[in-house]
Amino acid sequence: VLDTGVDKNHNFLSGKVVSEACYSMTLQSRPNKPNISTSLCPGGVDESTATNSGLNCPLSTDGCDHGTHVAGIVAGEDYSSNGPGYNGVANGAKIIAIQVFYEFTGNNCTDYGQSSPCVLSWSSDQLRGLERVYDLRATFNIAAVNMSLGGGRHTANCDGDSLKEIIDNLRSADIATVIASGNSYYTDAIGAPACISTAISVGATCDSANAGQGC
Repeated sequence: VLDTGVDKNHNFLSGKVVSEACYSMTLQSRPNKPNISTSLCPGGVDESTATNSGLNCPLSTDGCDHGTHVAGIVAGEDYSSNGPGYNGVANGAKIIAIQVFYEFTGNNCTDYGQSSPCVLSWSSDQLRGLERVYDLRATFNIAAVNMSLGGGRHTANCDGDSLKEIIDNLRSADIATVIASGNSYYTDAIGAPACISTAISVGATCDSANAGQGC
C-alpha cells in the first residue's frame, strides 16, 4: 500500500504489516521546486525502511487517515465478537506499508480543496516506493501494489510517465500495480499514473450521486 502510511496498531489491522518504508523528500532535497514541503518520515529524513517508518502521518494533517482506510479495505480483519462485523477484501493477506506523501501548507492545500496542513505526493517518491516493492519481490509473495492517488486529465495512455519502467518491471515479476483512475468525475479521461498502459486503473460507478459527495 503506497499511501500516507498505515496504523498497524489498529485492531482491524493487527499483525497485518510485515514490512515498512517511507519516502518523503523535503524542499531542501529539491532545490528546483518552488513549493515548500516537509518530510513525513520519522525524524524528518528523506527515506527510511526502519520499524515504524510506514506508520500513518499525524491525523492533525488533512489526509493522513487515508492509508489506514485503504489498508483496511485491502486486508482488514474482524478482531472480536465486538469487532466491526466485516473484513477487508483480502482479509488473509499481509501488508507492506510504504508512506510516499509529504506535508504542504497554505494555498498549496486549499487550491486542491484540502484543509491546511495537508498531504501531497511527488512522483519521485512514488517511484522509490515502487522500487522498494520490486526489491522485496523475493522476500514476500507480493500480489499487487495499491496506489490510491494521482491527478491530471488524460484521454490516452501516458507511457512517457516516469513510473512506466518500474511498473513494467513489477508486471514482469507478476506484481500488478493497481491505481485509482481519479476523483475528478471525468467521463472521458483518467488521472496519472493510472493512465500508464501497463498499470491496472480502477474506478467506481454508481446509479446516482450527490455533487461533491460521490455515490
